[in-house]
Amino acid sequence: MKKIFLTCIFLLSALGMTADTNVTATYVENPSFEARFAGWDNNDFRFCTNSSFTQKRGKVYMERWVQSGSKLPNVEISQDLNLPAGTYTLKAGCQNVQQSGQIAECKGAVLYANDETTTVTAAGEYSVTFTVLQGVTRIGFKVTSTNANWASIDNVRLLRLDTNIEAEHAELQKLITKAEEVLGEGSGEGAAELTTAISEAQALIAAGSNEEIGALAKQLSDATLNYRILNATGSTPKVAQTNKFVAAGATVLLGRMTTTPASGTSILEKGFCWSTSPEPTIFDNRSTRCFSANGDIYRMEKLQPGTMYYVRPYILLKNYKLAYGDIIKAPTLPSGTVTADYDNGGSTEENNRIASAMEEILWLYNNISSVKGINLSIHYSAGTPTADCSYGGWMRVGANESYQQTGTVLHETNHGVGVGTSDVWWDEDYRADGNRGKWLGPRATQMIQFLNKDNSAYMTGDDTHMWPVSSFSGPKYGINGAHEDSYNPENTLLYYGNVLITHALHQDGLVCSSSVGFASPAYTFTQDDETKYYIKTTDVDCGNETSLLYVTESGALAQKEVTADEAKADDNFAWNITYDPKTAYYVLRNVGNGGLLSYTNQRFRTVAKTTPTATERVQLLPSRKNYRKATLNTSSYWITVRKTALRAASKTAVNGADFDSNDNNTRQHWLLLTEEEMTAFDAATGIETIQTGEMVNGKGSNGEWYDLNGRKLSGKPNQKGIYINNGHKHLF
Repeated sequence: MKKIFLTCIFLLSALGMTADTNVTATYVENPSFEARFAGWDNNDFRFCTNSSFTQKRGKVYMERWVQSGSKLPNVEISQDLNLPAGTYTLKAGCQNVQQSGQIAECKGAVLYANDETTTVTAAGEYSVTFTVLQGVTRIGFKVTSTNANWASIDNVRLLRLDTNIEAEHAELQKLITKAEEVLGEGSGEGAAELTTAISEAQALIAAGSNEEIGALAKQLSDATLNYRILNATGSTPKVAQTNKFVAAGATVLLGRMTTTPASGTSILEKGFCWSTSPEPTIFDNRSTRCFSANGDIYRMEKLQPGTMYYVRPYILLKNYKLAYGDIIKAPTLPSGTVTADYDNGGSTEENNRIASAMEEILWLYNNISSVKGINLSIHYSAGTPTADCSYGGWMRVGANESYQQTGTVLHETNHGVGVGTSDVWWDEDYRADGNRGKWLGPRATQMIQFLNKDNSAYMTGDDTHMWPVSSFSGPKYGINGAHEDSYNPENTLLYYGNVLITHALHQDGLVCSSSVGFASPAYTFTQDDETKYYIKTTDVDCGNETSLLYVTESGALAQKEVTADEAKADDNFAWNITYDPKTAYYVLRNVGNGGLLSYTNQRFRTVAKTTPTATERVQLLPSRKNYRKATLNTSSYWITVRKTALRAASKTAVNGADFDSNDNNTRQHWLLLTEEEMTAFDAATGIETIQTGEMVNGKGSNGEWYDLNGRKLSGKPNQKGIYINNGHKHLF
């Protein structure tokens, strides 16, 4: 038996046959469209739940159909994959047919992977084999200038073949040929690196090897582009970022930019690049894909959840002049953990529609948000006219097909996670008019202003619903009715925006579930790990103008009157603030004693820990109104551990208190200042350091008031004056 088995292996090898491995689950999002359009870019395909397509598998397939005898418009559905070097086969059930029966084989439809295509006609299984060495691979199904009236696709699979060195070498040779053409006889900047890359690629082919072929291919491709960039001539474009906000999900980042192309030179590409290193370039990761919404919103997708990324926009002209915008720190959120179940109480097609909408909701919430503690319990209810949902996720969907859609279930999920159902929604601290009107939280406001590119936009709503107010008449992100849901074809930005705004409400303080019980943590304060920050109360009576938070010898927290120069000389006033993207919490470490800010034993203090636990995980909740003094115009923050906030008790003491959402409770609001901001604050307040007992215009001692001419007063002057206390001269 063993001899026969070995003979079979030998014959397979001799015939050039290869085994394959199914890698669909590893690389392809939503391969059978059970979550409708989740993970796919769609241009005018429609989801369908009937069984007319013979290649359908599961609940849903994608189709585009027009009346028999008519011709389809151009349509396409695609997805970008990040694949390791190798040879693959893409398979799918497809068709491109004319139901009038007058055309045997219709033209214009292909299943594709990068530049490799297979023509699709009658219903059946199709495949296309392709080799990839480096970069993004786009797979999809495209119909162009066809004479068919019905095109469909389902059951996408990706197989990785055993090593095909000949195919991989052929792809590498294409890159070598291109590099040699670019290099020519040139000896410009970067020529040595490009020459080396060419030689190493040629040596790999000569050796008959494919070891590290993906890395060599990237090296060669990068060196070719870099040579062009380094030796480019002509005008250089500019990237000007008027909005440096990046909308962050768990696997998605969205950014905007403004560019000024050089005159007379057209754009080759523009987009965003990113890396986990602080200075991203186009040779790391880049994307040109975007939504159109009052300008372009660029999409960085398939990222790792809970990861610190650095992103920046770029523009590359056809003359290969390259320009970058500013680098932005943009951590992704931890993945959401929303779950769901459906009772399958309707007909087969009704169940298919509702279940597939549910699956798309799960994909959206767990990739775009970090919502936790929610299970959507969805029920078919023939007597429900539309749909409804209670706080916590108990949902009913009625028999009307218009409401058995992703947009409707998204809208109802809003209620399940607190919109119109949580006490916070009606809290006057969060709403301009109590139970209705303008939402006051800065995160949701920032999100809608970004999405609509409108700095005057804001979130509002009534007793139970949310909607944005904006001069840009774009998507209606509240999806308050089936008429606002362009679910067929998919509207990705509408759905992304709905989840991004809803979760921004949670980051402002809307409570997504009773089990979570508090605002969702987020990257609300843009910090630098190595910078020293100084913490100052905003409460005037508790030392706003004179005091800073510091750590005593015992590790306790207190406030102390101090000038900027004195604080800089004493690291017990200084804090390093770091952010952990895996948990979405901050950690505050005192520079002086190295201890972590902690709420333990009913009080705030510092503790000697290397690894923070729950008692050292800090939320920084931004105030709803900026703090303003002279040139300082910044947010202040609630500093909380769980639901307990750091509070200024007096000019010298601090304590912990239950979080108070009132924005006017200045004792719970703190400024996080750099050295420069602290110095500017002192200058604006008029504080100077003097020695104890030093005269003011020849007079003065502690506890006395003087006017600006040095005349002693009986009390605080009505106009500008001087007060001496604890060795400081205070100018009022």
